[in-house]
Amino acid sequence: MDREESQGPGGPEPSERAERLRRYLSELEQRVDPRSLELLMRLLRELSVSPAVRGGTYELGMGPEERKLFTPALQAELLVLFGLLTSHDERVVVDLGDSPHAKGMKVLVPRERADDPDFLRRHKQRVAAEAAEREADRREVEAIARASGMEP
Repeated sequence: MDREESQGPGGPEPSERAERLRRYLSELEQRVDPRSLELLMRLLRELSVSPAVRGGTYELGMGPEERKLFTPALQAELLVLFGLLTSHDERVVVDLGDSPHAKGMKVLVPRERADDPDFLRRHKQRVAAEAAEREADRREVEAIARASGMEP
């Protein structure tokens, strides 16, 4: 079953979604420099096969030059594109604020939940829990590497 078939009633028709994405990409080509657009397309392909598709978090792989290009504005554009690609309802970009694991993090949320403080608080907590788990995993792998005589 493809993504379009699994949406159920109420979601845009496949051709409507494709047309929205096409229009947005066309607009981006006019206002984003080619290197940034190339980075957006690479990251969108990477995200489209990541755990983020199922609502998880995912750390993008970028080199130093790409990080310089990945401004907050470009981050928001990536989220918009990701939402157009994966969501059947309208999503908006929300900044999660300054919590330790969400500092500067932007997320896509349903438009009707963007101003819901309880929803956003739970989202921040989930992000923090996932970040803490990744950090614990990293420390464990480093400890195993050290115990095995390898440099972490």
